Amino acid sequence: MCGITGFNWKDELLIKKATSTLTHRGPDDEGYYVDDNISLGHRRLSIIDLSEKGRQPMSNSDNTIFIVFNGEIYNFQDLRKELKNKYSFKSNTDTEVIIYGYEEWGYNLFNKMNGMWSFCIYDKKNNKLLLSRDRVGKKPLYYYFDGEKFIFASELKAILSHNLKLTINKEAIDFYLTTGFIPSPITIYNEIKKLEPRQALEFNLKTKKIKKWYYYNIPRYKPVYDKEKLIKEAKELLNDATRLRMISDVPVGAFLSGGLDSSSVVATMAKYTNLEKLHTFSIGFEGKYDESKYMRCVKDYLKTKHHHKYYHEKDFEAMLDKISYYYDEPFADYSNFPTYEVSKLARKYVTVALSGDGGDEIFGGYTMHKAAARLETIKKIPKPIRKILLSIFPKTRSTGLIGQIREGLKLSLLKPEEFYAELGSDIVYKPETFKKWSREKMRECLKTCNNNLREAIIRYDLHYNTLADNFLTKVDRASMANALEVRSPYLDYRFLELEAKIPAEWKTNFFKTKILMRKIIKELIPKKIVKRGKAGFWPPIPEWIKKYEKNIQEGIRELYKKQILDQEWYEFMKNKTLKKDTLTYKNLKIRLLLLIKWNKKWMKEKD
Repeated sequence: MCGITGFNWKDELLIKKATSTLTHRGPDDEGYYVDDNISLGHRRLSIIDLSEKGRQPMSNSDNTIFIVFNGEIYNFQDLRKELKNKYSFKSNTDTEVIIYGYEEWGYNLFNKMNGMWSFCIYDKKNNKLLLSRDRVGKKPLYYYFDGEKFIFASELKAILSHNLKLTINKEAIDFYLTTGFIPSPITIYNEIKKLEPRQALEFNLKTKKIKKWYYYNIPRYKPVYDKEKLIKEAKELLNDATRLRMISDVPVGAFLSGGLDSSSVVATMAKYTNLEKLHTFSIGFEGKYDESKYMRCVKDYLKTKHHHKYYHEKDFEAMLDKISYYYDEPFADYSNFPTYEVSKLARKYVTVALSGDGGDEIFGGYTMHKAAARLETIKKIPKPIRKILLSIFPKTRSTGLIGQIREGLKLSLLKPEEFYAELGSDIVYKPETFKKWSREKMRECLKTCNNNLREAIIRYDLHYNTLADNFLTKVDRASMANALEVRSPYLDYRFLELEAKIPAEWKTNFFKTKILMRKIIKELIPKKIVKRGKAGFWPPIPEWIKKYEKNIQEGIRELYKKQILDQEWYEFMKNKTLKKDTLTYKNLKIRLLLLIKWNKKWMKEKD
């Protein structure tokens, strides 16, 4: 796990300056390669082959192919066996396997790899750069291109070190305030893009032309109604995905929250290590937000070497002014604060930690997935009756039972692609930028899911909403800020293909989530945990936000004055968000506060 950057001209001082901004991602080593066409920089977090042979940029035997690589290729040992009779390896790294894999298989290499990655290959012979990002978007990759200069990096700050003339992307602000994150390919700046998950980019160094494509197709939904077969396949896959993610030359631990996902991963690790020597880590919150009793239940059952820390308001306050540095662009999943803290705790003992990320998306674990099942039930009521019922229910702004029933009736009368575009639109402002994008993504999901609404909503989360630019961004920045590598067995691409085979009704129904998953893992963890519902990893920040309301009021005036907030957002925030105190509006206040902090950190510096 590392930090990478580079550009298409020669400048030794600048590549060192840009690479130094990524030191937190790779504190163990640094490396550079510069010629007349290219400058490449790398910061290394040593995981596989800790010797100098693992240093990057790395080249093939005749110095015609160079690479800077961030991530892990879990099946590199198997790929190496296929290549070793033809190529002479100098190291035991997965990096070198990518080099010779590219030399042997070209672009077919991507689909042979099982891992998380972002990398740049410099193909000297063919005068091109090749960028690639893993299938689910675990590892980030940004790029800038103005027709002449091409720059790439793991984080925006490395590109910003070039002192470029950049402008705020107004659509990015719309997305951020609506969703809490900015989806690929856009960024907060008009001139910089994100490479999307499962995407590759070729940059021709001579013609200065870019070509992009998706190397991996999202699997079509083809449900298999054989429960025992699916359970057997899932168990075998969880075992193998966990085994692969435990390959390391440094200590490996795990996050352990007391939920189904992380608990089942740690329990599976018992097949490959002594759990009494395994370091596990968790964060708790005092009061009604505290889930520590579930964590203790699992910890006592599995008997790991557990480390637990309570997260307090003072921890949030201490981090509030720093968080924008690590995230570079506005980002508002406020569980990033405790994620940073648990990563910091873990790094004291291990360099790699396994997590349960992806379990909710694969097996249908979110409340919204349950709501989708309920919506399907509501749609069975004749349409004229639904229209009458909707007119009877008051147009409430409540998020309670009455509000939920009305919301369900409203959505049931709309086209299925409108689900996320119109969800909650009676309560919050949703700009057309978001609505158009959301409809487009839902149409894609409905198409690959044979118009199964429940499955399409699960797919929407998996590919566009909760993972790549949201939760995975959260974990990547929070963990890499502490030089900790996080690996997620449930994000093995083979789970994407299993997800496509699990019937939607075996994922979630009117009352339950993760129906099949509970059967898969029931022998691994305590019954109390198997039966528990979805909790989430949410600190009491909505309760702590009140003291910042004056800062928010002053901050939105400045954001409006600088045209970061447009008229519609400014009026909505001033007249609705700041005057209401429900959880929905508290969450919007947090987004505003973090946008204000981002503006102070990054835009004030530019000013």
